[in-house]
Amino acid sequence: MRHYELIKIKEDGKVEIPLDFAYELGLVKGAYFLVEVDTDLKEAHLERIALPGKRLVEVELVVEDRPGVLAKVSGLFGKHGINILFNESEELGELGLAAIVAIVDVSGSRISLEELEKALKGLEEVRELTLREVE
Repeated sequence: MRHYELIKIKEDGKVEIPLDFAYELGLVKGAYFLVEVDTDLKEAHLERIALPGKRLVEVELVVEDRPGVLAKVSGLFGKHGINILFNESEELGELGLAAIVAIVDVSGSRISLEELEKALKGLEEVRELTLREVE
């Protein structure tokens, strides 16, 4: 259900959401949100990714752009108890490569980040990899 509320910015860049909407959205201390900003349209979209208590990692991959690669990556996450909270992928022009960005919860993982990095790099389709813990 959509609701509209006119708000006034109290400080540069500080947005205050009315409390009843904040609770409905899960805007609580320690929650993680993804902010998508379109500077051309002057719009921002806010999406809750995780409630407090999660251990999040941002995964950036450059992979060969062919069928089944995303399934291999997500299968590896699932095999090790890693939950995908958000992911997006796109082609990288005529290079035959694709970029994948994912936010994953490693709270229930059965491997360390070092082991995860090694496992992902072990996939033959992976060309580049960056792992970054989200604070």
